[in-house]
Amino acid sequence: MVKNLSWFLFIVLGFFACHDRPTFPNTPSISFNDFYFREIADFPLDSLIIRINFEDGDGDLGLKSTETSPPYHLLDFVVDTDGDTLKYGDPGTPIPYNCIDYEILRKETSVNGSLIVTADTMYVIRNPNYFNFYLTFLVLQPDGSFREFNPALDRNCAPPYNGRFFILNTAYDIRPLTGELQYTLVSGFRLLFRNDIIKLRVQIQDRALNKSQILETDEFRITDIIRPA
Repeated sequence: MVKNLSWFLFIVLGFFACHDRPTFPNTPSISFNDFYFREIADFPLDSLIIRINFEDGDGDLGLKSTETSPPYHLLDFVVDTDGDTLKYGDPGTPIPYNCIDYEILRKETSVNGSLIVTADTMYVIRNPNYFNFYLTFLVLQPDGSFREFNPALDRNCAPPYNGRFFILNTAYDIRPLTGELQYTLVSGFRLLFRNDIIKLRVQIQDRALNKSQILETDEFRITDIIRPA
C-alpha cells in the first residue's frame, strides 16, 4: 500500500517485572525524539526519518502484515439497498472518478488458452484501521493557514504516507510497554516540497483501536532539517 516504505524499530522495548511495573494508560502515548531528512545517492530520492518515543499500558501495539480481516481490513465495498456492490457510474456514486472513493479490481481469466483481463471500478470506503502509524504533511498556504497534503489527490493517486509497524509484544500478554519507533519513508521530498514551509503530524494506534494523541512539529523547510548521507 505504501511504496518505498521501510520500518526500523530501535526498540529499547521496556518490559517490566511485577514488582516494578510502572502504570501507563492503555491508550498509547507518544512524544517526538527526532525527525530529519537525509540525502541518499539515488537523486532525486531522499528519506524522511521520524523517531518517536511511546508508552502503552497493556502492550497491545503492532500489526502483522497478514492481518487483513476486520477490523484491520483495507476497505469496504459499498452496496445498494438490494445488496449489490456499486460501481463507477451507478446512481449514488461520486462523479468524477477519484482514487479515494474508487478501487479498480482486475480479474484474469483463461479462455481457450487466451488470457482475458477484465476490470471493474468499485465504489469503496477505505478503512483507516488498516494502518497503525499515521503521517500527514501540512503545507503553508498564502493566507497563513496550513492545508493537509493528500498524496492521492495531490500526487496523481500516490499511496498514503501511513504505514504499519509490526507486533512489539510477541508474548501477547498484558504488560506495560515503552520504547522507541523509527520510521523511514523514501520519496522525492526535496522536489515535491521545494521551498514550501511544511509541518508533520504523527499519531499511532494500538490493536484495540485506541489512538494516541496527535503530535505536530514546528514549521520548517526541507533544507532546514536535511542531513548528509
